[in-house]
Amino acid sequence: MADQLLTEKEAANITGFSVYWFQRKRWEGGGPPFVKFQRAVRYRESDLVAWIEAHSGKRSTSDYANSVGSPTKPSARGDAR
Repeated sequence: MADQLLTEKEAANITGFSVYWFQRKRWEGGGPPFVKFQRAVRYRESDLVAWIEAHSGKRSTSDYANSVGSPTKPSARGDAR
């Protein structure tokens, strides 16, 4: 059976994220996988579910920062600490 392809709006309704969030994540990276047919963007339902499950184990923002590494903050002198 073929996987259902969801529009941005349908994916947003399922996840609770905005359509803009999906658009931004496609540009930045780090969002769920998508497929593109000419100008139409779609999300496979199974990819969306897998992405949600893979990213739902964090309990706090510090858990997330520790798992991806936090950026180095430059000091007042301009060197990274």
